Amino acid sequence: MPGRLHVVGVRHHSPACARLVAAVLARVDPAVVLIEGPSDWNVKMAELALDHAPPIAIFTHYLTEDGPVSSFTPFCAFSPEWVALRWAFEHGKTVRFCDLPSWSKAFVGVENRYRDEDDRYERALEALCRRTGTSDLDALWDHLFEGRAPDELEPALEAYFQQIRGDTEASERDAPREAFMRDHASWALTRGDVVLVCGGYHAPALASITPGGPEPVPPAPPLGGQSHLVPWTYARMDSFAGYQAGMPSPMWWELEWKLGAGVAEAMLDRCLEALRKNMQRPTVADHIAVRTAIGGLAALRGHEAPKRVDVLDGLLSALLREPLPGPPPWSRRGIVTGDLHPTLATLLRTFTGDRVGRLSAGTERPPLLRDVHETLSRLGLSPPRNPQTVSLDWRIEGDRERLRVLHRLRLLEIPGFVRVRGPAWGTDARMAEAFKLVWRHDQDPAIIEASRWGSTLEGAVSLLLSHRLLAADSLGARVDALGDAAFVGLTKLAGEILDLVANAVATTPSLGALGPAIEKLLGLWRHGEWLEVVGAPMFAPVLRAAGERSLSLLAGIQGTDLLPADLTAMRSLAELLRHGEALGLDPDDTRAVLARRATDRAAPAMLRGAALGAIWLLDTEAAPVDSAVDGALFAASEGRLGDYLAGLFALARGPALRDEQLIGAVDAALGKLDEGAFLVALPALRLAFSWFPPAERARIGALLAARWGKRADAPWIGDVPANVLQAGLALDARVLSWGRALGVLE
Repeated sequence: MPGRLHVVGVRHHSPACARLVAAVLARVDPAVVLIEGPSDWNVKMAELALDHAPPIAIFTHYLTEDGPVSSFTPFCAFSPEWVALRWAFEHGKTVRFCDLPSWSKAFVGVENRYRDEDDRYERALEALCRRTGTSDLDALWDHLFEGRAPDELEPALEAYFQQIRGDTEASERDAPREAFMRDHASWALTRGDVVLVCGGYHAPALASITPGGPEPVPPAPPLGGQSHLVPWTYARMDSFAGYQAGMPSPMWWELEWKLGAGVAEAMLDRCLEALRKNMQRPTVADHIAVRTAIGGLAALRGHEAPKRVDVLDGLLSALLREPLPGPPPWSRRGIVTGDLHPTLATLLRTFTGDRVGRLSAGTERPPLLRDVHETLSRLGLSPPRNPQTVSLDWRIEGDRERLRVLHRLRLLEIPGFVRVRGPAWGTDARMAEAFKLVWRHDQDPAIIEASRWGSTLEGAVSLLLSHRLLAADSLGARVDALGDAAFVGLTKLAGEILDLVANAVATTPSLGALGPAIEKLLGLWRHGEWLEVVGAPMFAPVLRAAGERSLSLLAGIQGTDLLPADLTAMRSLAELLRHGEALGLDPDDTRAVLARRATDRAAPAMLRGAALGAIWLLDTEAAPVDSAVDGALFAASEGRLGDYLAGLFALARGPALRDEQLIGAVDAALGKLDEGAFLVALPALRLAFSWFPPAERARIGALLAARWGKRADAPWIGDVPANVLQAGLALDARVLSWGRALGVLE
């Protein structure tokens, strides 16, 4: 004989609704209990029957083209859904989650299944708040429903949810969910009486259902689709921290669930104790003022026993003497932002509570959690209860595997593994590192949540870095991701990922932006021996693309001098081209581009010098001294000698220094400049010779001393800042001009 359907519409995590569910279950004694929740978990329902200590959550993840997606279905001791589950387990009843899985299209963009859809019925709520004199949904709900007996609450909730839903048709998100719930109820009614626990907004749509039909089968999981239990915390359940579902201040509701009308006194004691621990010592007068304020507010608002907002407002009015910059956080829903008064911050933390969930020892663990624990145990890196600093060095072979594992945990943002110090890049001179290890209660939950990236530590980090490379919005971010890949020991990322990164490099609009990327990646490719990435194949396509793009940009520069970043990029490019054949760059093509630029009289002088310097650097035996001399003389004729030399010396200062013919030509050209022309050329000349370290400047001095017939050890001006030297020469010019005008100088 078909059973009867009893739909209990609830607000998630409401103690009053939890009591109502318990009362209805005891009264109806149903054959089947249906609960709004992810139906894919039904095959693992026995796992929820273990001796867990809530709060806990079902964590679901799957892969999309944009990367992994995850969502949560949380439960605490006072969640109506949890109460229904425990009753069904204890009484041996059939129990099912009757909602679509979290990978359904209905949940796209939804991180938390039990979030409140305030936006759908905002007007109705605003009207009710105005009529009751309450500030927001939470205060309204507490005022109307919390603390009421189940027999009074049930009809009140039915009327409330009917008014909230009204004649509204189900949205594109809700229509398939409610259809799936109806199919479950239709199947369950063939087995006897049914209690269906769901969010109150859905309850009116599930009132009349005809028995019949098979048990619905949830949609198959997409790629990587899995669900696991994970410990949860009250800090993550509080709406003040951004949680979109259920009730704010979870510790208040836990006490209300346990104590009923005594919740206000218990919470007040907790708050005063927390203030004392934080050296915010309330006096006896404060105690009296707080209790007086709470009692007065409760009476004024028509509350038989103080509500949550009564206690919060009473504490605020009695303990804070300073004006607040705005309304208190509990007067509205949403994340608390900005700096809070220390007393206010302590109160909010106390109302949130520090409860941490615990999973039963028999709970199935995801593969990643096992892999991490086994790896840490094998390497002696299991985090201790007391903080411990581990010092390791990449130059020591036995330390490298441990460092790679620690860096993998760092990238996955697993708490308890904090990098204290270490090299910024894999080619730094100092390769010693230190990590602080400590056990934390949120460590295993974080590892379980990281399983959305993969089932092994190496696989998870590989997918994470691939996602970072694809999502990066700048060349610097891509380079940093490849640098992290070197630290974690991934030398063979997926080829298609690297091809996409190379394509992104090929569209970089600035030569200067490519320079740092080439320098850093080429350094790892050539000198990353401590990280064991020398010649690693993952760098080759990106370096090849950077070289090709640099040459393309170089070929198109016209009419303006290079920026300092461009000049630095030219140096990095020249170094890359020295290894061009190994990277797949055609040496004839690269030299042809440089040769055209070096001899193009229409090109900027600095670019001509840099191009010739690159040729000289790539083939020191060629020694294009005549070309350098001709280029310097032409640059001097156009008043750009300093710019030309800055480009030349930036790339080939060594070969240039060894050639007395070039030094002589430069000296002769400078000697022909009048004072005005010399002052104009001085900043560029200063830049040109700044590429030489002191010892090489001394060599230039010796060459010039011999040319001028002076002693090489004669005193020289030394390192005078360009602006000082330029100002001094300008002052000399003015003094000479004044002297001639006054007739004291010829």
